[in-house]
Amino acid sequence: MPSVSARLVCLAVALLGRTHAFSGVPKATRDPNASAHRHHHPSRPPPRRQRRDDPPPPSPLAFDGIFGSNMVLQQQPATACVHGLVGEAQAAVSLTLLRGNTTVAKAAARLAAGGQWKAWLPAQPAGEGYTLVATSGGGSARLENVSFGDVWYCAGQSNMALPLANTLSRNISRDAIRRGKYSQIRIHGMSGNMNPQQPWATLASALASSPDPEHSQLFQFSSTCYYFAESLVDELSLHGLTPPPLGLVHTAWGGSTIEQWLDTASLAACANVSHSSTDGKWHTARVVPYASMALKGWVWYQGENDMHSYFGNSLLGTGYSCLMPRLVASWRELWGAPDAPFGVVSLAPSGSEGGDDIGTMRWAQTAGYGVLPNAAMPHTFLAHAYDLNDPFSNTTCAKLTGCPSAPRPPAGWGACEAYCASVRATPFYEGPIHPRDKKAVGARLARGAAAEAYGAAAPYVGPTLAGCTAAAAAGKLSLAFGGGGEAVAVRPYDRRAGASKLQVLVNASRFCMQAEGRGDAACVDDGTGAAVPGGGFGAAWVAVDMAASGRHTVEVDLAKSGGVAYAIRYAWEGDCCSEDPPHDGPCPLASCPIIGGTSGLPANPFIAKLTADGKCKCIPPQQCDE
Repeated sequence: MPSVSARLVCLAVALLGRTHAFSGVPKATRDPNASAHRHHHPSRPPPRRQRRDDPPPPSPLAFDGIFGSNMVLQQQPATACVHGLVGEAQAAVSLTLLRGNTTVAKAAARLAAGGQWKAWLPAQPAGEGYTLVATSGGGSARLENVSFGDVWYCAGQSNMALPLANTLSRNISRDAIRRGKYSQIRIHGMSGNMNPQQPWATLASALASSPDPEHSQLFQFSSTCYYFAESLVDELSLHGLTPPPLGLVHTAWGGSTIEQWLDTASLAACANVSHSSTDGKWHTARVVPYASMALKGWVWYQGENDMHSYFGNSLLGTGYSCLMPRLVASWRELWGAPDAPFGVVSLAPSGSEGGDDIGTMRWAQTAGYGVLPNAAMPHTFLAHAYDLNDPFSNTTCAKLTGCPSAPRPPAGWGACEAYCASVRATPFYEGPIHPRDKKAVGARLARGAAAEAYGAAAPYVGPTLAGCTAAAAAGKLSLAFGGGGEAVAVRPYDRRAGASKLQVLVNASRFCMQAEGRGDAACVDDGTGAAVPGGGFGAAWVAVDMAASGRHTVEVDLAKSGGVAYAIRYAWEGDCCSEDPPHDGPCPLASCPIIGGTSGLPANPFIAKLTADGKCKCIPPQQCDE
């Protein structure tokens, strides 16, 4: 039997009406003897009019538009809820689940006002090749090639919506699918401002929908969502686990804000929020319609359009830092799945939208804990993208050459040859703000999901700052790291360019978590929610060098700051490569220095004040005073 919460969710969503439910709904099959468009023939008598005592004609019958042939329904222990529409005659609706010619299960639907019906199917193990038939009177509707497995819901803004066609690894995936790999993945998506409507489809059929793969349904689908599933199949297989059928539901909308994805009560729970007339718009139109669909978990990639909002602090109930855990909690409540896993992607450097303090925004994406999972966001996992900017995110070549239309770069700009070749082969979608290396993002999400949702025994959290101590040698500071138990490592980096991404504050009065607007004229949050007048906040940070000094420790050399350090931060701004005019080709992916020694996962960015005796003091709720 389904849980009470699952029944209530299915009931509530099915009763919302027809506003969202029946776009693209498959037509019900009708009794051939009741055709409404029979041609008259002189030798045949005219059709007899129906009399009052005749039985009613077969009822129109359809599944809701979120369901379809080739779909995936959530496997056991969940009980899948299906619903749809039947004619006003209010005829009884029954469901039959078949596998081949064998009846696997039956269920009777409940009827509601307006001809709506809903039913719960008995829990089923993972498997493929099912047919689901709804019947009512003489009418029926069928869903063919249905699987039971795990359903993942993908949402957010443009970097989630970015089509597969605009990514560097698309042809590798294309070739793998043509070889029959990843056949357990099915895709479905709502139409948006970057993606067309996507009925449920297998990867093979979505790829074959156009002679040119670049225009196929598959290549118009969300790249992050797809690469997550592709990588999850590989990750589970690597750990000796059998990947179940995976159903992907994609609803992202480019340029959306987190406020548009939240319900009214969740928005009211947080202060200093950027309200607008579109608050809750996508919650109503793109979240609620799927809340009846039992699922495994969610993947969320959003934040760029909130870069000019207040980042805040969940402990103080303010800003994005408050909204993010509310989103997780409210969706779990809406779906009736309090412990379902939830994946988050942190913003790439190009996602700053010109705003400052992107490091603080990433911190807000974790509710101010600096790491996922945490007390405010349990059963979550984080895929960092701060070291996954587009390899050619430096726009100098674009400005100088006009690539890809220009035939060749100007004299003396040989490094732009690689840039031009890259953007000709894989065009940007509105520039580097949408990095094309989404395969790496999907792989990190999959690592987190494999551990959090499937129990794979592997590190999925990068090194996390645990504490600081003054080193024995003068002008040195020792950083201790936790996270997964693996050793910490420091990759070689360009010391001349200050590419350590580690900085110390040399003016104690200039500590700021978020500067005002696009400039550095004032601070709106000093870590306690208070404003700080004056400017020069960015200039007060100086890059310093470091080296691994133990299994879990990194030694910081304060020579470049003159031995002064009032605070310390890592990976808080920019990417991991020089932003000088191009001379060394593309920026290597995942090239920031501090990583997990075995997993290669990047360290969680951090910021902390330093006490007089060299101890770290993170901004609460984050703790780093071990």
